[in-house]
Amino acid sequence: MSRQAKDDFLRHYTVSDPRTHPKGYTEYKVTAQFISKKDPEDVKEVVVWKRYSDFRKLHGDLAYTHRNLFRRLEEFPAFPRAQVFGRFEASVIEERRKGAEDLLRFTVHIPALNNSPQLKEFFRGGEVTRPSEVSRDLHILPPPLIPTPPPDEPRTQPHETWLSQPLPAERRGLEELEVPGELAALEAESGRLDQEPWEPGGQAEEDDEEGEPAPAYLSQATKLITQALRDEKAGAYPAALQGYRDGVTHHLPAERV
Repeated sequence: MSRQAKDDFLRHYTVSDPRTHPKGYTEYKVTAQFISKKDPEDVKEVVVWKRYSDFRKLHGDLAYTHRNLFRRLEEFPAFPRAQVFGRFEASVIEERRKGAEDLLRFTVHIPALNNSPQLKEFFRGGEVTRPSEVSRDLHILPPPLIPTPPPDEPRTQPHETWLSQPLPAERRGLEELEVPGELAALEAESGRLDQEPWEPGGQAEEDDEEGEPAPAYLSQATKLITQALRDEKAGAYPAALQGYRDGVTHHLPAERV
């Protein structure tokens, strides 16, 4: 029953990433993958770091077990011999890496080898991970911090959003003020005066020269409207609103007389 349970997994071995240990020898990264036959996404990985002497010992133990199986049709893989000189050369390191990988992959289809105590001891203390669980966690993304509109909802440009916002209460009072025809005439007159250099008494002198001085109520209303226009340009909306109303108040009663 135990052997049948172990056969539910596919095995894959890799030997990679040779590096120099702080003590001076070369070690290799050995990765064993156990893939469930029922669920290919169920993968367990065991990673250990081993040196040449560890591989050579494992090779001797597994070769002895293989000889006792009397499997004459398959040749047990050879392993690079030990050498004192040149063991740090790239070609020697690659030869040992490939020999170790061939040894481990040879055991995949032989239950007596892949379930042997020697192979289990070889991977004892290794780092165990499940890449499938890590990948599933990576696919679960948090919701966006900024909500995005649905695909069928038109996107609103920033300037459109600004235009659609309601006016401030002060400004809304100016926009909603009903201006009669007399106020429009006063604004036209005040606009002309606003474009000319303004000095105290200047308008009175001009009226004297023409011989027809403006009525006092019209002059006062014009001053109020002119000041209201300046207040509106300066952003003082409450003062501008009051100035417009005062100008209309001074002008309308006189027109009705």
